[in-house]
Parts: sequence; structure tokens; C-alpha cells
Amino acid sequence: MLRRIRKILLVLSALLVVSVAALLILAKVYETEVKVKLVGALNERLLTPVTVSDMDLTLIARFPMASMRLHDVKVDEVRTDSVPPDTLLAAKELFLEFNLWDLFDGDYRVQRIHAKEVRLNPGLDGNGAENYLIWKSDSNSTSAPIALEQVSFDDLTVRYRDASSQVEVFAMSSELELGGRFGEGMSELTMKGDAHLLSVARKGELLLGERQGRVDLALAFGEGAFHITKGEVLLGAMPLNITLALTPGSKGNDLDLRANGLGLDLAGVVELLPDGARASFDRFGMQGNVDLAIRYVGPLEGEGPALSVGAKLTKGRMKEKKSGAAFTDIFGELALELSPAGVVRKLKVKDLSARSGDGTITGDWISTGTKKAMVKADIQCDLGLADLLRFAGVDTLEQVSGRLRADIRLDGILRDMADPRPSDLRQLKISGVTALDDATLKVKGIRHRVEHLHAELAISGNDATVRGLKAEVQGSPIEISGTLRNLVPFVLFEKEHLVIEARGRSQRIDLAALLQREDGLATGKDYALVLPATIELDLKAQVEELVFEEFTATDISATIRMKDRVLRVSPMAFNTADGAVLGSLRLDGSGGATASSYPLAIEATIKDIDVKALFREFQDFGQTFIGQQHLSGRAHANITFQAPLSPDMKLDRDQLVCTIDIALDNGSIKGHQQLLAVADHLRKNKLVAPFVDTEELRKRLADVRFAHLENRIEIRDGAVHVPVMEVKSNAMDIELSGTHWFDDRIDHHLNFRLSDLFKLGDPREDEFGPIADDGTGMRVFLHMYGTAGAPQFANDGAMAATKRRKQFQQEKQELRAILREDIFGRKTDSSGTRAGNGEAPVKIVWEDDSTNIAGAQAKPRKGLGRLFQEEKDKDEQERIKVED
Repeated sequence: MLRRIRKILLVLSALLVVSVAALLILAKVYETEVKVKLVGALNERLLTPVTVSDMDLTLIARFPMASMRLHDVKVDEVRTDSVPPDTLLAAKELFLEFNLWDLFDGDYRVQRIHAKEVRLNPGLDGNGAENYLIWKSDSNSTSAPIALEQVSFDDLTVRYRDASSQVEVFAMSSELELGGRFGEGMSELTMKGDAHLLSVARKGELLLGERQGRVDLALAFGEGAFHITKGEVLLGAMPLNITLALTPGSKGNDLDLRANGLGLDLAGVVELLPDGARASFDRFGMQGNVDLAIRYVGPLEGEGPALSVGAKLTKGRMKEKKSGAAFTDIFGELALELSPAGVVRKLKVKDLSARSGDGTITGDWISTGTKKAMVKADIQCDLGLADLLRFAGVDTLEQVSGRLRADIRLDGILRDMADPRPSDLRQLKISGVTALDDATLKVKGIRHRVEHLHAELAISGNDATVRGLKAEVQGSPIEISGTLRNLVPFVLFEKEHLVIEARGRSQRIDLAALLQREDGLATGKDYALVLPATIELDLKAQVEELVFEEFTATDISATIRMKDRVLRVSPMAFNTADGAVLGSLRLDGSGGATASSYPLAIEATIKDIDVKALFREFQDFGQTFIGQQHLSGRAHANITFQAPLSPDMKLDRDQLVCTIDIALDNGSIKGHQQLLAVADHLRKNKLVAPFVDTEELRKRLADVRFAHLENRIEIRDGAVHVPVMEVKSNAMDIELSGTHWFDDRIDHHLNFRLSDLFKLGDPREDEFGPIADDGTGMRVFLHMYGTAGAPQFANDGAMAATKRRKQFQQEKQELRAILREDIFGRKTDSSGTRAGNGEAPVKIVWEDDSTNIAGAQAKPRKGLGRLFQEEKDKDEQERIKVED
């Protein structure tokens, strides 16, 4: 058996060797004849020259067909315009195949062409003529040297170019075969193989990117037309049925490409879209089944063809890649029409429904074009607010949660759907009802979250009317009813302003919590005041209680306005420290977060305030000179205040300017160290101490009580300035004035009657009763300076001189009045004219050197008198002139 097999193999091998040898011999014998006849016949029919580096006849390479093998083939294109011809075809090897028996008949007809490593550049020239028509027509078809039945390629690269429309197509194929009937009229072929589309571009703009698949097409071309009468294209795992017609038109070639498929993958369908249309879907991951119909129709000249897509989606799923927000169970129908540039001309969504978490959304949408687009939509939803906004790519909110219920209708014209602007929304008629349940919102540029938001809003255009909105801001509950103007652009676009025109109410507001820093890491009194740039207010507010550290205000009513970060509160009324305050406030925060300070201006009227409680609530106004532990009484005041306020709620005391007209009733000052320092100073004074009960004085100065006190206090240049005032107290009557700097430097001036020090015991009486004080007598003038913690004392000659000048001027006026009335018997009537008989005026003059009037020169004082000895003021040397 093995011997028989061996014999068979030997016979077959011998036959093979003989056959190969015979073929080689035949090829050698007929090579010259075939070259002459076949190449000569081809040259007669070609319209363009063909260059080859070498050619040979092979009966083995393409067996059982005989082949004329051409090496390094180059064929130029045919052009009818003025552009020099370029290469139409370049191939490493080109096989012109014919029947082996034609060698013996001498009639050689090419039936097949096979090429390797081919570069093919078909196209249309500037006149619209095909550059690949390189074959001369001949009515005598029987003499034609080519009767093609099949063309095949290995490693094919194709570039199609239309010079008129500037359309370019680049494609590749590793293996492609065309078969059928090639004729001088219409050729009907089949095409099978792989296809790798690299790009489709027009005028340098990419229309389609890279695609890969396999093709099985029925083709027909000729007479300037090209058709795919039936075809199947497998793109990945997605099969499409396609047809194509490329026909001459009145202004060039017209294209009509149609494709459809059933049960296609949603992501694969999106990949088929032109790159311009596909870009808007790049941020989504997609799944689902699509029934698809595509049509790409239009002239290749001018703008080019337009794309229209019809799709029906079932069981779809779309996930926004960045946020992870997803919609599932998506059902709906889509009709999309795109311009040649990939811009939406018409979009229609019908019977859309989807789920997100435990929520749903349904709706219909129709829009025409992108410029001045007619838009009509009807949307209903009940779903998580965060899912919707993140899926839609709305990034104006940093934090969002809660539930949205909405029934919204849109109708109108949108300027540009590809580039919407806030002003465009004014052209839309937006209506419907929206409700938020337990929502939390943190808008970019706004420092704090709005939490536990419950609201029902009636939408009308860009505005919303809200009734009973309830929310918490940093733990402070608020209620608002009114109008939220420009709400829709504010939510959808950055840097849009929200205008709140409403009435607001709150049970309690913690101002310190509102001013805490945004990072939440601040502790204690670390605040950051930044007014929002995108919110405008016109709010009539009622607040039952407002607290800020130790400060508490109740029954607050105010009109609050804010625009461009300038806050105005006027009028404003509230109760605090058992009293009432009426006033206004203006804070200019236009400098924003980068500003070092904000100008603050306050005007206020204070009525019947408990001074001790006021100082406690304001933490002694940031100073230690006099505090809540020292003061009591009821105050009335008018205050005008201006100062820069830093974002961390600190006043610039060097630039602070404040005027306070204050009246204090039933007041007391207890345990004030500077008053006690006066008693300590007098105790050490050897001239006064022997005559004064300094212990009693210190006791009284430790608890000074007075019935009424009035003065105007000014704060400026980093100091508190107190003009001269008289304090009638249980201790003594004191005149005082002074300046207290914020760095605790002091410059105080005070004086009191010496007799007040002598009578610190029980009131004196004589046999006629209590001795009345006539207000005269020598006074002690003290200058207190240095620092509040370590005051120093000196005699105050300047204050004494000022006191004497003032007293002298008063006595001079009194003397004039006496002279007019008592001596001359004349008075000044109420009209200011003199009464009399018109006699000449009488003059009385006292000279300082008159011995009759002034007496002898006063001797220098001794003892206690030295404390009050001053140089005579020049006013005392003046003449007193009374004219009548």
C-alpha cells in the first residue's frame, strides 16, 4: 500500500515538474508575441501614456490564467482643464490576465486585472470631467483587447477628489474584488472586501472621520453616473443596508446616499454621524437599540449634501461621563436634519420618556434651525435636581440636591441654539409651574448654601413668582414671597444677576454664621464678608430676632436694597438693650473679595437704651477705657458713623469718623479707675490733702450718680473727643473735656470747686437752715495725661485761663445789662431798640491804674492759693465800655 502511494506521489511530482517546465517553456516561447500584440493593442486604445519598468509573461503566478505582469506601473490621469495631469494609478505589480488557451489561438483578450500595492487617485477635474476615462471608445467591440470580468486589489489606497466642490475622500483596503460586466456604456459590478474610510472632507473641513467595515455591494457606473443599487455594509458589528446614486446635475454631480438598519447599537449609530454633529454627544456614554434611517442628499457643488436622520430608540441609556449622572429606560423618536456643515436645521423629539433614579422625565421638542430658531417644547419631570442639571451640563451650581417637579412649556424664537445667550431667553415664552422639595443649592460666586429649600414657582418668561418659599441659610430660617426676576438665565448661565423683589421673614438669623468663611475651617471670630455680585435685592424684611456674638436685636423691620454689591438698608427699626433704634445703613462692597475694606455709613436714632446692656452687646465697642461694668442709665442719641469695614468685620479706627449727640438719664459710673485716680492724686497732694476727706471723696468717685447728662462726642483721627461739659453728680459738680486715643493715650481736663472738697461730710447748716451753694468760689484745675493705665496729673493753667475768660465775658455782659437798666433807667425792648428820650450816650470807663476803683496791687498768694494763681488774662485789662 505504501509502495503504491509512493508511486502515485512520484507520478504526480513528475507531472507537476513537467507541467511547470512546460509552462515556463510556453511563456518563453510566446512572451514576445504576447507583448507585441497585447501591449500594442492597449496602446492604441489608451488616451494617456503608461510607463512600466519591466514586463514578462507568466503562466504560473496567476494560474490557471495566463498573465502579462507589469512592474512599477504608472498611469497618468486625463484632464480637460488647465491643470497638469497627475498620477491616476501607481502599482508595484499589475497582472493583465487572459485565458491560457488564447496562446494557441493568437487572440488575446484581457478578462481580469489584478494589482498589488496600488495607489489609485480617481476624481473630477475643474470642468467636472472624470479623470479616469483613459480608454478610447470603439464601435467595433469585437476587436477590443479588454473584456473585463474581474478587477482585484491587494493593499489598495484610494484618494477621490472633486476639484469643483473640493470634496476629498481617503480610503484603504487590504483586499478588494470587483466582478461583473465592464462595458463602454454602463458597467454593472459587484464589490466585496474590507473598507477602511480614513476621512471625508470638503474645503478642508472634516465631515466624516475614520470608519472601518466590510462591504458587499452591487455597483453600476458609466455615462458620468455611479450607483450602488444594493449593498450591505458591516460597520463593526452593525449591519447597514445602503444605496447610493451619484448622477450629473444642472450644476455638477448630485449625491443621494441612503442607509438603514434595525436593532442597531445606539453608540454605533452616533459614531456614524458627521464629526460636527457627533461632538455634542462626546461627553456621554450610550447604550440601547435603535431603528435607524439615514439620508445624505444634495449637490456636491456649493454647500454640499445635507444629512437627515430618523431614529426610534428603545431601552436606551445615556451616562454623562464627568459627573456620572445617567438616564435609563429611554424611549422616543428622533427626526434630525443637518446642514452640509453639520449644523442642525430641524430637530424633533417625540414621545420622549426616561428615568433617573426614582424619577422620570417626559417631553416633546421641535426646533427649526439654529439661527433664529423656532422652538416649541413641552416638558414634565419629577426627579432629582442634581441628576438633571449635571446631565445637562449646567455648571453654575457648585452643590445641588433635592427634588424637582416641573411642568414647563416653551414657545418662541431662539437667536442661536449653538451659542445661546441670556438675552435670547427673553424672546421665548416660558410658562408653567416648578416646585422644589428639600433642595440644597450652592451657586458659584455665592458664599453659602441654601438648604432645606421648599418652594413653588410660577414661571413666566425669565421670571418666577414665588409664594411661601422656605429655606435655611447657614442655619437661619427664611421665608420669601415675591418675584424672582431673571431666574432662568441665573440658573443656566454664569455671571447672570438674580433680582429678588419680595417680602421676607425670618424667626432668627445668626449673622456670625452667615459671615463664616466659605471653607468652613474658621473658628471663633474669623469672618469673611463678601457681598454677592450676581444678586440684587429689593426686600422688605421682618426678622423676629438677629444675633451676632453678644448682640441681640428683636422685632426688626427694614427695607433692604442691594445692587452691584452696594447694600442699602433704609429705613430700619429694631429693639435692642431694652430700647429702640431707628436708622439707615449703607455698605459699599463693590470692591469684591479682593478689596481690603468696604466703606460703611450708618445714621441712627437711639431711644431709651439701657447703656449697660448696649456696652455688653457691643463688647465695650472694642475699647477698655470704660466698659459695661462701669456704666448704667438710659440713653438717647443721634449717631452719624462712617468707617471702612474689612471683610473680617474689623473697623479701620484710624479712618473712623463718628458724631454722637447723646443724652444720658439716671446714670452712674462705678469703679472707674481714672476717676479713682483723681482721688488718689488729691490724697498725695500736700496742699489739698489736709483739708479734704480723700477717703470719702474716693468712696463717692467709686459710685458717681447723675440725673442728666448731655454732650456731643466726636470720634475722628483715631481718638474720642469729648467737648467741655458739666457733670452734676452726687460726688461733686465737675467740668471736664478730653481726648482718648485708641492706643489708650489720654488728654483729659477737669475742674471742680474747692468748696466741694471741703464739704464732703454732711450738708452744713446754721441757725437759719441749710447753707445754699451760690456756685462761686475757687476751683481746682487738673490735667490728666499719659495712658489710661498709668495716668499722670498736673495743674491745668490753660483750662483755668479759658474758664476765667468765659466767666469774665459773662460778667461783663451782666454788668452792661445792669448799667442800662438800673443806673440809666433804660431797657432794651423786645424789638432790640433802645427806650429813652434820645439824649447823648454816657460813658463810664474804669482804668486798671485807677486807685479809686482797682485799689492796691494784689499781693502774691500763699498756701492753697498757689494752686489757683494764674497770670492776669489780657481780657481783664480791657476797658469796659457801655454806650447808651
